[in-house]
Amino acid sequence: MSLGKISIARNKFIINLFGFEPLQRRLLAAAARRTLADRKLCSRAVINFILIPDLEIKKLNGRYRKVRRITDVISFLIDHRIERSDCSVSGDIYIAEGRSKKQARACGHSWERELEYLVIHGVLHLMGYTDYTPQEKTKMFAIQDKLWGSFPIA
Repeated sequence: MSLGKISIARNKFIINLFGFEPLQRRLLAAAARRTLADRKLCSRAVINFILIPDLEIKKLNGRYRKVRRITDVISFLIDHRIERSDCSVSGDIYIAEGRSKKQARACGHSWERELEYLVIHGVLHLMGYTDYTPQEKTKMFAIQDKLWGSFPIA
């Protein structure tokens, strides 16, 4: 695993990726940009994606959500500003390495494909979508699945 970072700024979207391999960084930055562009809710964003061990995401989940279990992805909104007819968003998205690999195997696709799915999910959370009720989950996952289905297979 590479501990390198890549910052990709296009259309005022700054995407930083930590702990991912170079190919993964390119794929995931593209997935984040496409999600932001598709939703057309914000024209500016700064998002950090951090790949961490399962135990670390379990600690984050317990500390901030009071849920003592491993989750695949957790998003933290740092700032959301609305100025005139424009908005910007910034946040950190943590992805559990072991859990995401396990999910990829269970679903029969590549780990990179699973990471793209989790990136979309995390970005949607930063943009205000939630999956806490059945109605919210249905709406969010419909958007997520449509976006993910439009990506080339990684």
